[in-house]
Amino acid sequence: MPAVLLPSMLISGMTYEPTVEAMRRRARVLVMELPGSGRGSRLRAPWTLEQYARCIAEALEALRIEGVTLIGHSLSGAAALVTGALYPERLSGLVLAGSVGVNPPRSLRRLFLGRMADMLVEPRFTVRAGPALLYNLLVHTRSMLRVVRLAAEADVGAYAARLRVPTLIAWGARDSTVPFGSALALQRLIPGATLVVSAEGSHDWIVERPEEFAAAVARFMERDG
Repeated sequence: MPAVLLPSMLISGMTYEPTVEAMRRRARVLVMELPGSGRGSRLRAPWTLEQYARCIAEALEALRIEGVTLIGHSLSGAAALVTGALYPERLSGLVLAGSVGVNPPRSLRRLFLGRMADMLVEPRFTVRAGPALLYNLLVHTRSMLRVVRLAAEADVGAYAARLRVPTLIAWGARDSTVPFGSALALQRLIPGATLVVSAEGSHDWIVERPEEFAAAVARFMERDG
């Protein structure tokens, strides 16, 4: 069964090329850019996480892809989690990498400071993500402002408790954007969830350490499959 990677709505699928290349040596992987970001369609009004989840489920149905492992990173992690809670029949597994939505900072300042700390130790990601971030700011301005607010305020704890899809929580021990305590909170909320920690990884270790991330996902998919 394939894996479907959802890029964070702040950036684009191109940012994840090292990750996709590493994963394709182990499994089939598709990249799905969501509306309001990257090459996705422009939105007339910003979406809620529930709207993103419905879009993901409908796209999987339209593509006739069943039993996928859905991978969400940071902002798209929250959308992936809501998808798993509302449309579990579309998925065989869920991977949440540095997902927002549990223990939210509820402060844009705190979120920004954490993001700056991570950027200092993520040279590969910072270089790759910069152009995509600028593009989204120019092309998807309203959606960008909305998802930043979601990153600071969204609380998906109730959806996490409803999850019955096998879930891998993949976190960087040095994550300053979404600190490790959020990973532990997710593990407590999601029944039977597995936690994998990258000892040297920060928030965007999915891109910074692609081989390590791909290996963790491959082990999860093999076990779950």
